[in-house]
Amino acid sequence: MRKKTQSIEAIKAKIHAMLGKDINMSVCRGRKRVSQYAGTIENTFPSVFIVRLKSKEKDTERIPCLSYSYNDVLCGEVRIDEVS
Repeated sequence: MRKKTQSIEAIKAKIHAMLGKDINMSVCRGRKRVSQYAGTIENTFPSVFIVRLKSKEKDTERIPCLSYSYNDVLCGEVRIDEVS
């Protein structure tokens, strides 16, 4: 179990402040596997938030979305950095 460094409410406020902004995200997938994504935070809900990934292809009909809980950020499984 990892140490708690912030409260859930502080994480929710931070992510809600990034709504609609470009972000870089890294997600721990286990066994030293880390996935890197670029996208925007599309929506926030009471227990999860939605990230719309940037499409590298010209096909924009279906751009994938990922959803994560605030607990994933709290535990360090998901790291979010705002692009300046």
